[in-house]
Amino acid sequence: MRPSFYSELIWDTRKARAKTDGRTIDWIILRNRLQHVDAHNMRRVGEALTQLSRRVGFRVIPGLGERVIYRELFPAGLTLLDKAHLGGMGIGHVVARQELREAMGGLNLPARERFHPDGDLFAAA
Repeated sequence: MRPSFYSELIWDTRKARAKTDGRTIDWIILRNRLQHVDAHNMRRVGEALTQLSRRVGFRVIPGLGERVIYRELFPAGLTLLDKAHLGGMGIGHVVARQELREAMGGLNLPARERFHPDGDLFAAA
């Protein structure tokens, strides 16, 4: 097996960036809409991503699950960061916000960039 067209495109872009200024691109893969049941295929995809990440140089960070709250917010153009518009927060909201914190934490942003303007989603690490 060989890397896909997209993987090769990113690889070529990373090489060009390294030639230009000696730096590289932090390539991050985030799995989206994961089911909350243990499935053989989901594990296989996770293992394949881990192996491929070592081969072509990307990082896999925690992804977002398939949650009702995301489907409810999307048509209104809202996200979990729009706390003022969410009204009461149930356990699903709390779990989804924690999931988003973990995904954002995987980005390894400098501390000053981890905070949302309302100051509550991203507590100091």
